[in-house]
Amino acid sequence: MGSGMTGVAKILYGLLFVVFLPLSLVLFSMRPAIPISIARLPLAGAVLSVLGLVLMLWGMRDIWKRGKGLPMNAFPPERLVADGIYAWVPHPIYTGFVLICLGVSLFSGSATGAFLTTPLVALSATALVLGYERPYILRTFGELPRPVLGIANLLGPLARAMRLHSAWAGALAWTERLANSWSATRIGSARVMNHAVFAGLAGGVGAFIVVLVAGKEQVGVVSLLMLAGVLGAAFVGQLMVGSSTGLSRPFGYFGGLLGISIVGLVLLPFYPSMLLVLAAFTFAGPWTQAIGRLRCIVQGCCHGAPLVAGDSGIVVVNEHSRVTLAGLKGTRIYPTQLYSILGNVVIAAVLAWLWTTSASLTLLGGLYLALAGLVRFIEEGYRGEPLTKIIAGLHSYQWFAVGMVIAGVVVMTVHSPSAPPVTASALLPALGMGFVFFIVCGFAMGVDFPESQRRFSRLSG
Repeated sequence: MGSGMTGVAKILYGLLFVVFLPLSLVLFSMRPAIPISIARLPLAGAVLSVLGLVLMLWGMRDIWKRGKGLPMNAFPPERLVADGIYAWVPHPIYTGFVLICLGVSLFSGSATGAFLTTPLVALSATALVLGYERPYILRTFGELPRPVLGIANLLGPLARAMRLHSAWAGALAWTERLANSWSATRIGSARVMNHAVFAGLAGGVGAFIVVLVAGKEQVGVVSLLMLAGVLGAAFVGQLMVGSSTGLSRPFGYFGGLLGISIVGLVLLPFYPSMLLVLAAFTFAGPWTQAIGRLRCIVQGCCHGAPLVAGDSGIVVVNEHSRVTLAGLKGTRIYPTQLYSILGNVVIAAVLAWLWTTSASLTLLGGLYLALAGLVRFIEEGYRGEPLTKIIAGLHSYQWFAVGMVIAGVVVMTVHSPSAPPVTASALLPALGMGFVFFIVCGFAMGVDFPESQRRFSRLSG
């Protein structure tokens, strides 16, 4: 790229974050209604806004002067900046921007701005740091800044008091045992893998929750969308990964999401209750994803990259794991599936609270898309599958995650009816649907035919 084109790209990149993003956040904060209200706090809002602006400008100055570069991820500075304001405040530009968002929200008395927009901005900045900047800084400079007011210093004593380090070590040990537990039982030409139970539970629990919250009248359309999700996952898995000697039946999360969304949106004008059904799918989404990641741990798909800079991880030696097929047997890698499980448990708790408060269906659905996209962006920053493409510095699935976040924000701006209360009348149909898709998903993702050379015949080595 010539210097002229580079200059134009820098200007456009700057306008995106200096003009377009703030304006979009203001407009967004005027749309969704949340079940919380606050009074105007002009003084507190003004103080936070000024403090945030000072931090942002100070951080930008230090990047320019000390780092010999611009405060832009696409055009990073030449040097790692760990002194100046960066010696005291972690990520002062992001921290300052979050404070400005909160300050403006309090100044104007916007509950949506304070309790929805500001947390989403903070989480987006966190995802960008953890999913892109941290790995980049470690690869490029080999170390990270250690600010005085950093998370490690502020929350370290609390973490030690709560023995969180021991809890994390226990979680890693459990994950490592599960990751080395692959086994299979032969039934004729078929091979039933032990992770079939997790695949079945992911689909079965998901179908159960969808019918339970959407109502027994939606059994037919839920079945249609569940099948669309399975077929979409298989199609996109082939499109993104394709067939190989080690895997000829890959499944992709984004494919399942696209399959459900496309069929649901096509039928939306003809089926008045489709919006409720789609919201129910997003409500069940984090449960399905968290359980499904147990299957990923055993299978070895969605596995992490080798560790750097003393981070903690797991070692896989099972010959049938996708980790071994990727040439990482015996290498300590990031437990990316565990990251996904933890993130989805938090999302599930947030959506459960919102459903009980009768939040709007589009707020529920859009928030799931945004939060799940942010969790996936972080997870992808540490994944190590050799077939994953890198596009403009990001993993291809990170771009999908960005699109997911944008789609979620757009969905949240659409007004819709409130989530209905869950009724016991749907319990038996929900159990029946759950059992059917336990079998369907368990077979699709846990049973293969290893001697066959036909397409889609194999799941593992």
